[in-house]
Amino acid sequence: MDLERTFLSRLDMYTTKLLEIFRRKGGTAGTKIKPMLDSVNEHHVDGRRDIIMHCLVEYLGESGEELIKDYQDISQEAVKEDCSNHMMKITVIHPSVAQETQDPVYVSVIIEGSEVLDDCRSVTNACLLLMGVIYTVNLRYPLKLKYTFEVFQKLFLELDILKISAKVQSLHKKLLA
Repeated sequence: MDLERTFLSRLDMYTTKLLEIFRRKGGTAGTKIKPMLDSVNEHHVDGRRDIIMHCLVEYLGESGEELIKDYQDISQEAVKEDCSNHMMKITVIHPSVAQETQDPVYVSVIIEGSEVLDDCRSVTNACLLLMGVIYTVNLRYPLKLKYTFEVFQKLFLELDILKISAKVQSLHKKLLA
């Protein structure tokens, strides 16, 4: 199985429907999602995918900060020091405020306080690479992100689709409607 091609093609296939679902979301999650969606049309494909990753976590009632940690104008060494206590995290180092409109300059994956993947190019690539590491090393998903990783596994990678939680099944039905 080509992990990257499968993940990205499924994500792209669901993009239009996901955006519709996210726009209809109310409550606290909707309040967090709406500002992210305001800029979705201003981004290229990778930028839109990254916004969808951020929105998906919030839509599922989980905290985006549990998966993705954004840094502004900070050295990679300072980020490594800050992440030494994180079990599983995607870090994104953005350019300085003066260059705010640029894409992230550095995206990496942290597992058990150590950077295991560097220069991932985008949050989406980091998510799919993290899934590969989780499968390769046989790690457990972080409990606070169980639905996000279940969507990655069941809907984007189409693995073990027969065992699916009610929350992810509900999203799947909306995507197919």
